[in-house]
Amino acid sequence: MQTQLANGVQLTTVPSRQFKTNQIIVNFRAPLRREDVTKRALLSNLLETSSEAYPDQRALANALAKMYGAAFGAGVSRKGPTHNLRLALTVANERFLASDQPLTQQAIQFLQSIIFKPLGCDHQFDQATFDRQVLNLKAAIQSVADDKQYYAAQQLNVALFQGDPAQQIPSFGTAADLDDLNARDLWTYYQSVLADDQIDIIVVGDVDEQAVADQWRAVGFSDRLTPRPRPFYHHHNNQHFVEQTEYQTLSQAKLNLGYDLPVFYRGEHYYAALVFNELFGGSPLSKLFMNVREKASLAYYASSALDTFRGVLKVSAGIDSANYDQVVKIIGEQLTAIQRGDFSDDLVAQLKLGLINDFESSLDSQRTFAIQALIDDLTQQPVSDDEWLANVQAVTREQIMAVAKLVTLNNGFFLSGAQTCK
Repeated sequence: MQTQLANGVQLTTVPSRQFKTNQIIVNFRAPLRREDVTKRALLSNLLETSSEAYPDQRALANALAKMYGAAFGAGVSRKGPTHNLRLALTVANERFLASDQPLTQQAIQFLQSIIFKPLGCDHQFDQATFDRQVLNLKAAIQSVADDKQYYAAQQLNVALFQGDPAQQIPSFGTAADLDDLNARDLWTYYQSVLADDQIDIIVVGDVDEQAVADQWRAVGFSDRLTPRPRPFYHHHNNQHFVEQTEYQTLSQAKLNLGYDLPVFYRGEHYYAALVFNELFGGSPLSKLFMNVREKASLAYYASSALDTFRGVLKVSAGIDSANYDQVVKIIGEQLTAIQRGDFSDDLVAQLKLGLINDFESSLDSQRTFAIQALIDDLTQQPVSDDEWLANVQAVTREQIMAVAKLVTLNNGFFLSGAQTCK
């Protein structure tokens, strides 16, 4: 059931007796802006760890324990040109407990308290809590940046999305941005989030849908005046390959390649692109895995990943620096082979079966239902489970070849462990 609580504020309830818990997600969606990304990440930290009613993590933990060990968390993510700030709470389904405690009602009250009554006074976040979460987020960002595989992938992002700083940086922002934030300005920004962001509330489980709707309607949400964010970012195809190399002291070099692939979520070629990616580098049966890693023994890992919200395909491989030329050559040969139809129908059938098994396994996750509801609202392109399965099964070898021919190598970033001539 979908309930419009205000213009731009939607409640979706997904009734299900499949799970022993009920899950509630509140998602704030806004256009992706470079100057806001780190602010929203810091907000997620503050909301996850404190509120007026629960001023520290111990108080929060006690409140969750009283709800039979409910699980609560917050985080940020990016989908194409949109940025999401998300709070999620999972609570036991009352019918499995020897108690008449209205847990779902209490869980919603808990979330509403967290969202609408943050810890602060005089129009600013509590200073001590703010300072602590700045340090925590900075440490988390810096620790991730120390991961060489992540670092190389991030440098490829910088190259792929040159000219669009919001797309270049991670969804959780940068450590440098934190130095420019203060408790008062962030409070002011949070008020704009509450007033302007598109809000999606997803409730999955065995719940009284009308009671849930009444409880959220009582908040009195105001209409959003800003238009709905666009669902897709269209990557600019450079039509030529630009490579960057950096040298560091490391035992395993990192090769990252970025391709333009103008295929978007549930649009034209989408299902063929899913199978193509499995064939190219997205599975243990893929050409990259079998030919670069297994047959040639030139990579510690080699895989590809689709981003159908930004129209790009990425390849990553861990290699010895001296093997750079050979690895790049073999990767290119695998793409050419797919374009020419050099793959068997039996392999395609196995890849489809793998996709279908993964899809059906995901249906056992309550979170899948919630996240899918968010994506459906963003794209306005809902598809039933049966339709998804039929669309994957219907993909032909000619369609896979056609997708492969849309792929253009744009950027490469090579983090080398030694200065060798290439």
